Amino acid sequence: MFCYLLLYLCLIATHKFKCISNNSNKVLKKNDNTKALLYIKLEKHYNILIKKKQKRNKLRNSIDFYIDKFLFSSYENEDRNVYDVNKMNIDSNALDVSRDFLYIQNEINKNVSKSFNEKKFQRIFENQKRYSINSKNPPYVFHPIYSNVDIKKTHRFKIKKYENIFTYLNKEGIYDSNYFIPSNEIKEVFKYMLKAHDSCFINNMLNIIRNNEPVEMYELDLFPDLICRFLVEINGTILSSLLALKYSISMHIGGGNHHSKRDRGDGFCIFNDVAIAIYFLLSNKIIENAIILDLDVHQGDGTAEIFENFKNVKTISLHCKNNYPLLKKNSTIDIELDPFIKDNEYLNLYQNVLRNIKKKESSIIFYLAGVDISKDDDLGLLLISDEGIYKRDYLTYQMAIKNEIPIVTVLSGGYNDCEDILTQKHLLTFKAAKDSWNYMSD
Repeated sequence: MFCYLLLYLCLIATHKFKCISNNSNKVLKKNDNTKALLYIKLEKHYNILIKKKQKRNKLRNSIDFYIDKFLFSSYENEDRNVYDVNKMNIDSNALDVSRDFLYIQNEINKNVSKSFNEKKFQRIFENQKRYSINSKNPPYVFHPIYSNVDIKKTHRFKIKKYENIFTYLNKEGIYDSNYFIPSNEIKEVFKYMLKAHDSCFINNMLNIIRNNEPVEMYELDLFPDLICRFLVEINGTILSSLLALKYSISMHIGGGNHHSKRDRGDGFCIFNDVAIAIYFLLSNKIIENAIILDLDVHQGDGTAEIFENFKNVKTISLHCKNNYPLLKKNSTIDIELDPFIKDNEYLNLYQNVLRNIKKKESSIIFYLAGVDISKDDDLGLLLISDEGIYKRDYLTYQMAIKNEIPIVTVLSGGYNDCEDILTQKHLLTFKAAKDSWNYMSD
């Protein structure tokens, strides 16, 4: 009996050992499976990180490549005898460039040479310093042709303000002389101009150069030198946007022609440089989304019209409702202001706008920093102080830094009849950008 009992106990013990052994194997097997799944997840995550890094490197290389393309080169001012238009990838049916593109480019080159030969700009290259990320100011872009056009001094379009701002920034040491000068080669931008504007409108503007026939339209006396100036300004805005993508903030002493529509110019604006720049960036897959933050006192009706049906381009306009243009377009967000509002009301409304701007993948902000909101502006109708302008701009740059969105500033409007006062208004924006830049560096 005892033997049977002992055998029974042995059998039970053996069975229990087998059960424990089997369970251990199951646990080990389960652990192995868990490790395998974890390894697969880690490998997948690693591959995603590698792809993101490769994408970032490719994007950086692309940005650097195009920065070089849109920088001025002394070679550009040489007269051309041959221009291979076929390499421009432009539909010859859309734009008649094959016949006389060479002539147009050479006319631009002549105007640029004339600008550089002005006594005040003869040392512009000699004085230019190499830009560094450790600079005390964000990168900024300027071309002498922006102001070297003869229009009536009494005209509302204060064309001398561009060189005044540039001179003051350097003379007073507000910014280092590490400026960027945009290319005057326009072959790179033609196909993007055709995306933003109708070919008929572009040809009409180029005919002013071709035929040397001045035309009065869009509140301007249009003549060849002025059209050349607006063409170079497009390059300036594109270059500025690329610099913003590289350095986070950039400033263009020019640009912001937001009244220009698909089929015509308007309100001192010929070509919509911001729209063309966005088409350039989107087409070359440098960005996926863009925000146009238009703080000019006048609605950016041209930009709103061009991007009305774009889901990846958001147009935001904060403007005086009783001001030009009479017929407003539909921006993504329109904040219409009553005339004669002051700093507190204006800034409170604007801060609500800024709170709703969120970071999106591969995005950029085009900031139209019009100073025609000033209480001293001749065309503004608002009562914003200098302190209010500075605070508006500083809040804008802080929002961009906080959300890690590159921001490029274009001047847009400002119409004080006194050029020195107008210059000081625009300099508020550059000072706010510099202060934000140094805050970011700290």
